[in-house]
Amino acid sequence: MKDVLLRKPTANNQVLGILICGGKTEKKRPFGESGYFRLLAEAGKPLGINIFVFNPKKMNWQRRTATGYIPAAEKDSWEMVTKPIPNLIYDRCFYNTSNHYLTYRPFLALLNQDPSIKILGRPLSGKIQTYSILRANKEITPYLPETVPYQSPAQVFDFLDRYTHIVIKPNGGSHGVGVIAVFQLIKRKGFYIKGRDRKNQAFQTIVETKTQLRNWIQQYIGTTRFVIQPYLTLSTPDGQPFDLRILIQKNKEQEWETTGMAIRAGKPNSITSNLHGGGNAHRLLPFIKQHFTSEQVEKINEDIQKLASVVPSFIEENHGTLLELGLDVGIDRNGRVWILEINSKPGRMIFLRTGEHEIRKRSIQLPMQYAQSLLVN
Repeated sequence: MKDVLLRKPTANNQVLGILICGGKTEKKRPFGESGYFRLLAEAGKPLGINIFVFNPKKMNWQRRTATGYIPAAEKDSWEMVTKPIPNLIYDRCFYNTSNHYLTYRPFLALLNQDPSIKILGRPLSGKIQTYSILRANKEITPYLPETVPYQSPAQVFDFLDRYTHIVIKPNGGSHGVGVIAVFQLIKRKGFYIKGRDRKNQAFQTIVETKTQLRNWIQQYIGTTRFVIQPYLTLSTPDGQPFDLRILIQKNKEQEWETTGMAIRAGKPNSITSNLHGGGNAHRLLPFIKQHFTSEQVEKINEDIQKLASVVPSFIEENHGTLLELGLDVGIDRNGRVWILEINSKPGRMIFLRTGEHEIRKRSIQLPMQYAQSLLVN
């Protein structure tokens, strides 16, 4: 089924608005993702599409205008302008905390409720929401680790009794920030905790008793929403954690397309493999051929192709329109594939790290081609 076209042709219909929420304050780079947005602008030129980057708090709703930025002639510079609010908008807002999001929610609601404005993709709200959607699909269920929202330390002990090792993740987090693993020690009493704190710094500690663990968990989590999962051994035999990023995007035919896949490998004995945590990137096939048998490689490829085909359309049917997805997949020592996380605002830097420049280029062209397919000439 094709996505709905914009039905109100205006002079502003050839402008793609890009939403930002906070960011850098440098004169030449006044917001995060400046480099990516300039590449989008270049990709839009042959399509006749200009970009306009703005913060929703800078809208004047009565005048239907916003103050934001367009690429300036000087390299890497941006010009501040006031323009009509575009009819088509690409949401690239990222929020540091729930309170950060709440300050923007009223402004985002104005855009979402306006029938003349189309947002390219409706963001996913968190791990629990995504898990709840996916578990309804019998094809996808075998790839899902058990996931529950954290409510009390009693759940932590229940999971430890069943799995011995567990992972606790922020419900809305990304880049491995705030993720911890808890290991029940075998040779001595106590619990070993390691992970990345809220500032994305690696740490580790040992607590001796259940009471100490309960107090530590309660203090660490506070009022933030977290989820609990079994700990999966998603690392090479020498202890290097890794996962697979699959980038899936809508194309000009408004169909899902797998743009590229690449491996993210973390520092040895870390629990995360995110590039933001100091990890490295590798091309998919050479990496998995190095660490798995030919039979396992064949099965891994079948599984990830299946997930790339089934997951985006199923989420879209049960959530709302999407533009692109970053599907993060883990592969355990037995070659079993697991869905770790799904990001509706994925990055694409990984393909620069692997040297796959054509994939990187296409990952930037596709959002603009999809936008063009929705615009009325």
